[in-house]
Amino acid sequence: MGDISHLLKPHIQKGVAYSPTALLRKLYELRDDYARLMGNELPFGISPQARQAAIEALDTAHLYPDSSYYELKKALSTYTGFPDTQIVVGNGSTQFIDAFYHGFLNPREAALFIPPDYGPYQLRLAIFGGTSQLAPRPPPDYTWNLDHVFNTITPATKEIILVSPNNPVGNCIPESEFKRLLDLDLLIVVDEAYFDFADTSLAHFIHNHSNLIITRTMAKAFGFAGLRLGYAITNPELADYLTKVVHHFPVNRITAAAAVAALGDTQYLNYVKKEIKAGREFLEKSLNGLPNVRAFPSRTNFVLTQFTASNADSNKISQKLLQDGIIVRDYTGKAGLVGQFIRITVGTQAQNEACLDSLRNAIEQ
Repeated sequence: MGDISHLLKPHIQKGVAYSPTALLRKLYELRDDYARLMGNELPFGISPQARQAAIEALDTAHLYPDSSYYELKKALSTYTGFPDTQIVVGNGSTQFIDAFYHGFLNPREAALFIPPDYGPYQLRLAIFGGTSQLAPRPPPDYTWNLDHVFNTITPATKEIILVSPNNPVGNCIPESEFKRLLDLDLLIVVDEAYFDFADTSLAHFIHNHSNLIITRTMAKAFGFAGLRLGYAITNPELADYLTKVVHHFPVNRITAAAAVAALGDTQYLNYVKKEIKAGREFLEKSLNGLPNVRAFPSRTNFVLTQFTASNADSNKISQKLLQDGIIVRDYTGKAGLVGQFIRITVGTQAQNEACLDSLRNAIEQ
């Protein structure tokens, strides 16, 4: 076969596809009785009402979705308090990552990140040929003092992207710090994937700042990780612009129908949030009671866990948990963290207890 490299874009060839590790790829294909505490998935499944709506929607699966997503946007409007003219839906909130680069960045322009943060933002930027600027928050606490951000901005900077509640640390940026960014003549993007667990949001700043976009997902609190539904909230002008950038059928009929039902099932959502909060607090307290272990305070459905002993090895610890049927995410050397880390998703109480028992044994060995 002939050489086709001249047909490919060099910056895409150099890019890296997102993958949680070869180990997890294998586990996705193998047995399903592992405790999946690595991907921040909801352990309780989707709302029963959403499940029934999805089943009923199969009868119309042969038809294209309503490209206006009228019913879905109406439900999201009720849930968020923003009019449907300020809401854009997507195939998971990750679809908006590409939209922010494809729709806003010109050649030689840069996006600025404040790590630790969600890795795919930088990975996808490379695919679009953009330039990354990093203003990392310093260890050991990774607090949100943004003085260093202003020192990192250059004439090439076009947008600032931050994740709050933060993945992987779990903390939220204080409004007093965030407000400092909004007067900049830049696009400000806030990933609020874990907003439903934090019960705090920066979206109200949209009312007075036309350069702000908030993205959210139904993958976490609503359990739609496999159904893929995210949405963006912004001013009407930017919402209309984003709608042109995102594919015209981003959400399938089954997902849209299930989402409308899930958004209306407040009883189930409240149950989920209560269970996750209790499980998170249980994990934080129990982890902080272990020797040489630090659990970061979290506003999400996961707990970042640091091992502080001089001989700590997060890879060996995560491998020991894996032998016990528990999958966690090894975060050492990732996302801008300094030290030995794993990230533990809040599971069912039985899964949380099993994880702690396995972790105790791993530390003692």
